[in-house]
Order: sequence, then structure tokens, then C-alpha cells
Amino acid sequence: MIARRVLAGLLVVALTACGQDPVAASVPVPADAPAAALAEARSEVGDVVAPVVQSAQESTAGAVMPVVVALQEAVQQVVPPAASAPQVSLISPAAVALIVRWEVGSQALYTRRYEAPIWPGGASGVTWGIGYDGGHQTRQQIGLDWSALAATSRLQATAGITGPAAQPVVRDLRDVRVSFGLASDVFGVASLPRYHASARRAFGADGFDALPADARGALVSVVYNRGASMTGPARTEMRAIRDVCLPGADVHCIAGQIRQMCRLWRGTNLEAGLCGRREDEAGLTERAR
Repeated sequence: MIARRVLAGLLVVALTACGQDPVAASVPVPADAPAAALAEARSEVGDVVAPVVQSAQESTAGAVMPVVVALQEAVQQVVPPAASAPQVSLISPAAVALIVRWEVGSQALYTRRYEAPIWPGGASGVTWGIGYDGGHQTRQQIGLDWSALAATSRLQATAGITGPAAQPVVRDLRDVRVSFGLASDVFGVASLPRYHASARRAFGADGFDALPADARGALVSVVYNRGASMTGPARTEMRAIRDVCLPGADVHCIAGQIRQMCRLWRGTNLEAGLCGRREDEAGLTERAR
């Protein structure tokens, strides 16, 4: 209960500070397995699987994601996903506010538009809460993250379904409602720590940890939106941040590379939204202290 209050308070402070409406895991693991060993195993699994997932998101996600999610589910039979513990100091309140703002706008907008699951289009799956994409999660993870929701078993059925195949699934979930309070809890306790860990692995722990909190948060936002893959021509700027900017903790270099990502959406119907988000992330980065 205390953790929920702390998280809700963080989200309220974060969005208020930025002028927005307030936001407030068949083979059992031995019971005596050391917690540290399990945590390390989960991280290694994530390092192997995450690039595959992100590559799928950018190419033939509709065909590949069910296979990738099936692989993740098989892995989680051996190394079950762990319940997340609240970690409210991973990134700055301003960075939390940025992510929430670009995912759902505000509490009022969330209530009007996002309480029921949606399909955002493209390679996304059925999405609910604060940008929680069921298509890129396993049934086990969805069940763990959303155990407080009565419709959890129905949401678990969205695992691995992405692209246009997700659209008819949304229609069958129109009666499901996810309150803003629960969405905020899952964002703070489950989603944000996972994406923080993913960004930290992708960019390298030493360089990532040396950055100011705002700059770390901006990179978490990039990964929350784009994924953590470093493979392919669409990831040139991601690699430059990792290999050129981070060794010197150069926030202006990072900001410049984030802005350059806009080349990927220029002239498309995604330009305004995604380039706007990149500009906000870049600005937060270069103001970081």
C-alpha cells in the first residue's frame, strides 16, 4: 500500500511539474535457488531475446512475434518472471512525466480514450494501460503484471498477436476497463523497471549509470517507444549513442543523435508524433545536470 502511494505521488508530481494533468513470468525452479542466480539468469535471457523481439517489431512482426513469444514462454517455464518491486528512483520525475505524457497524454485524456484496450496500428499488439503492449509480452508476464484485474485471463490471450491481426482482438475486449490508478501502478512497478533494465543493458551499464537522471530517463523513453535493438540501418543513432556519446557522458552528443532519429519518420503520418517525442527527449537530455 505504501509503495502504491509513493508511485502515485511520483506520477502526480512529475506531470504537474511539466504543466500536465496529474498522473498519479513445466520445469520447476528449485525452491532453494539463490535469488541472485535467478536474477542473473533472467537478465541473460533478456539480453538474448530482446534484440530478436525488437527486430521483429520493425520487420515481419506479425509472423515472427508469435514464435518469439512462444520462445519466451518456454524460457519462463524454466526461469519464471519475477514480481517487480517498486523502484521509484530509477529515472527523474521529469523523465517519468515525458514518457507518460507521450503514451497517454494526461489522466483526463486516458479516461476518455485509453481505459479500454486499443490497437495503435503498425507492428503493435493490443495495448492498454500506459503503453502496455500485450502482443510483445508472454501470457505469464501479463498474468503477473495485471493480476489485480478481473479480466486478466482475457488480456493474456493477446500475447504474441501483433500487427493487423490484433485489430479484431481489440473488438472482443471493448468491455474491458483498466482504471488509471491500476495503469499507473503497473507502469511504475512493472513496465518502467523493465524498460530501464533493457536500456541499461543495451547502452552499457557503465556509461548509462554515469549519466544524469534526466538523460538516463530520456534514453529509457527512447527504448520504451522504439525498443532496445542495436541492429540494422534504423539503429545507426542508437549505436552512436552507445559507442560515441556515452564513453564521454556527452549529453549534447546524445541529444543530437536522438534528434537525428527523426529521419526515419520524416514525410510519414508518424512524423509529428514521433519527431515531437524525440525533440522532447533531446531537450530533456541536454538540460540534464
